Amino acid sequence: MNRQLRFLSPVTLRPHEETVASRLGEVIDLLLREQAWTRPICIEEESLCVMDGHHRRLAAIHLGLTKVPVVAFRYFEVRLGTWKPGLQHEPGEVIDRARLGRLLPPKTTRHLFPPFEAQAVPLLRLIGGASSPPKRVAAQSG
Repeated sequence: MNRQLRFLSPVTLRPHEETVASRLGEVIDLLLREQAWTRPICIEEESLCVMDGHHRRLAAIHLGLTKVPVVAFRYFEVRLGTWKPGLQHEPGEVIDRARLGRLLPPKTTRHLFPPFEAQAVPLLRLIGGASSPPKRVAAQSG
């Protein structure tokens, strides 16, 4: 099935897992080096829960991007598993955690998606009205 690539603000997307600071830095470095977004964030269509792409979402916020490429799915199309043996999560729990901000530890869930095409999007296209490429923004404390 050919999925439509949409562009949404990263702050409207709802994470259900925490991120790892070192991995976040790697994603930011990759985006800045390539100056392109090469893999869309996968979200649940109605709730905007992030299924895959937590580090990319946060990297976009750190870089000041006003929109990110997303592909939307419904849970009946996706297989929900886990990276951690012995754990099992249901789609409703994942969505509820995203809505309530009660995040699971990093890399807890694993979503398997039907095939879809991804295309590279230049970072300049994802920055409001800016005419220069994004740069790493110093992290704010607090």
